[in-house]
Amino acid sequence: MRLRFRPKPRYSRPRLTFPASADGYRALHKHLFQDLYEWAGQDRTVDTAKGGARFAHVPYIARELDKLFADVGAKNGLRGLPRDEFFDRLGNHINEINAIHPFREGNGRTMRHHAAQLARDAGHPIRIASIDKTAWMDASRHGFLTGDHRGMTAVLAGAAIRRDLAPEARIGPAGIAMLPQRAPPEGQRYRMTLSKVREELERYLPAARQQAADRLRGLIKDGAPTATIANARTELAYVRHAKGPVYQSHLLTYLGVRQVDAVITKEQSPLERVREIGAALGVQINAQQSAQLQRAVRSLERPALPPGHSPGQERLAELFLKNTPEKNNADPRLAPAQAIVDAAIKTARDRGESVRMVSTIGDSTRQLVADRIRTGGALDAEIGRVSDRAAVPPPQRKERGR
Repeated sequence: MRLRFRPKPRYSRPRLTFPASADGYRALHKHLFQDLYEWAGQDRTVDTAKGGARFAHVPYIARELDKLFADVGAKNGLRGLPRDEFFDRLGNHINEINAIHPFREGNGRTMRHHAAQLARDAGHPIRIASIDKTAWMDASRHGFLTGDHRGMTAVLAGAAIRRDLAPEARIGPAGIAMLPQRAPPEGQRYRMTLSKVREELERYLPAARQQAADRLRGLIKDGAPTATIANARTELAYVRHAKGPVYQSHLLTYLGVRQVDAVITKEQSPLERVREIGAALGVQINAQQSAQLQRAVRSLERPALPPGHSPGQERLAELFLKNTPEKNNADPRLAPAQAIVDAAIKTARDRGESVRMVSTIGDSTRQLVADRIRTGGALDAEIGRVSDRAAVPPPQRKERGR
């Protein structure tokens, strides 16, 4: 009698859910990498950098991670948001985690699984395998160096399981987003400086994005022609793209272009106005030589911060200089720094220095402390002594008569 063995049925592994908190995020990392690293799930203890800019300094990792996830918790885990707004906030959230970079290794995979869980719980599921790896790396690098999260938003939205409204970008030279092809705009053209262009975009672009998304939904719902829907998708991608109109205005400024000619009227909606400005920017971009564009794009994407700095530390240093001493003392992140300044001022007063000299020593110490925050250096009392020695002039020697 021949015995036949049946293979054991395969059961899908139960989907684990991790709390949307800092500890939950660490638990996710431990679950993914516990077989590889003894320190899986633990914050890194060494500083790391990429492209000449450092990720969050070790003493700030836990605090910044707690703050970031507290913000997500206050927004109910990003639940209940329209699709476009959800992916916009998710892209920003993932970019901020990337800037913190809490683990020595495995940050990218942990971020992708975390993004997938947030998206699933919010009703906008994404497929991790559909995330374009090259686009992910480019968006991560661009977001870290510039703070612009729109590239990451586009990558995550592009991996959505339901892609009815997914924008399809029309890419021009050097990866620049372009509007749908159309006939030249009709009407009176007005000359606009690029600084005026940026003012207009800051005012109208947020509303234009929402109008573009609403327009696309309406066209799909009404069964509009395929070509019309495709153009609407391209337009939505343009107004949301990391290399869309705002980026293009900075690019043209770098190339020495001072103004564009756009068809602008008072009756235009925000989307119509941004559309005309975008068309004007496109005319100037298409007039540039490809090699010049490539060089300008590479220059703009270089780290804006010098080596040893990171965007988070730069913002903290700016906040320290902007705040009053009372605000700095009330902020746990800045209180130790303000204490150094207060001690230097007190020492100068106790020594009997003039009011003007006390003020000079205080300002000098504040600047030295801010520079130390930017580079992630230790905050110690030696900073105050250095500024004190620099501010107090050496005694002048009287020359003896000959």
